[in-house]
Amino acid sequence: MFSIPHLWDLIRKRFRFVGPGLSLAMSSAGWVGLLTLIGLGSDYGYLILWAILAVLVYKYAFNRGIARYTVSQGENIYAGLRRVPGFRTVETPVIGGIYLIEVMNHGAGAMVAASLLASILPIELPAKLTVILMIAGITAILYHNSYPLFKKIMVVAGVIIVCGLLYNLNTLYFSVPDIAAGFAPDLGNNELLYYIGSIMASLGTGLSLLCYSMWLEKETKGAHGEAFFKEHINLVSFDLTLGFLLLGLLSFFYLTIGFVVMNEEGMSAFENDLMIRLIGHTLNTVPFGMTIFLIISFVTLFVYLIGALDGRARAVATLIAQTINRKDAEDRLYKGMVLVFAALFIIFAFIGDKYLAKELVTLSMMVFGLVGLLLIYLDRTLPPYAQGSWLWYGVMAAGSVLFPVAAIYYAMM
Repeated sequence: MFSIPHLWDLIRKRFRFVGPGLSLAMSSAGWVGLLTLIGLGSDYGYLILWAILAVLVYKYAFNRGIARYTVSQGENIYAGLRRVPGFRTVETPVIGGIYLIEVMNHGAGAMVAASLLASILPIELPAKLTVILMIAGITAILYHNSYPLFKKIMVVAGVIIVCGLLYNLNTLYFSVPDIAAGFAPDLGNNELLYYIGSIMASLGTGLSLLCYSMWLEKETKGAHGEAFFKEHINLVSFDLTLGFLLLGLLSFFYLTIGFVVMNEEGMSAFENDLMIRLIGHTLNTVPFGMTIFLIISFVTLFVYLIGALDGRARAVATLIAQTINRKDAEDRLYKGMVLVFAALFIIFAFIGDKYLAKELVTLSMMVFGLVGLLLIYLDRTLPPYAQGSWLWYGVMAAGSVLFPVAAIYYAMM
């Protein structure tokens, strides 16, 4: 007889490794993607749905490869990349340098999150003070280097966001013909192709996807081998799939916000505060619609900042510890990097540009494509039971070539 305790055991088993994939989704749903998708929805409707799907498929495959490597080898992907001939000496400066460059974007994201929080709170706080308090709170959460606490925050945030999205989606009208048409690529619109470059750079982020490996290593506690791999890889894949489904749902939601609120009225994207007011007018057709929109948008950006800070601090600490061959120093390095990145987040929130320079985005996309090719190389070194399918190799090869090509095209426009 099927009992509630038995059902609970099944749920616990299925969700045993839930955390890294959701953390990846939460830290990838950044403010650039959020605002870019609202703007693209207002200007083009659903015409770029095919590009969103293609980018998510490639980045999902990218992380599937990372998951197979981590579970089969019991180490993070940064250690694996150091074994690629010729990449060992440049891994730390290249990947670490791009992580530092991306801080400019996260600082601007902190300012947007502070603005959203100010719209929710019953008291008025200066934006700069709000940023300082918010980053200080995130730093306090992360400084103790507690992965279980980090995981709980990400999972709870995921539940809040999904519930809020489903509630807000009830207020929006869906045009099935427009949605269907959005899956047919339109390669003749040069302006649209330029914005597709923005989607490739921002949606799901780029090299930040490598941080997933460290969270997964924490989750599996370094266990590996054929028996462990075959028993648990499907559970790991389930978590990763949940994360990318959430990222896809967020993308569709913000694209739909732009389309329904502005595109159908013949309005283009404009100043953010006015956009927020117009969105509120639409969503308030149900009780607390706008308040819920602001809450889920703030929670999305808040956990994006937590994931961005933790992931980069952990990644740079790992890269440095591997370079100096001092695994025992990794915890101290992590705490130090949390403080460094927190300070940089605040600095760039005050003085940074709202968007990364086009040249820096181009560089990040090109390196991301290169790392995709390196993942293919690493996958071929895995034991047969852990290697990807030919479909995986095809998706990875295509995406790893298209990203640098799209980067060059993006830089030329």
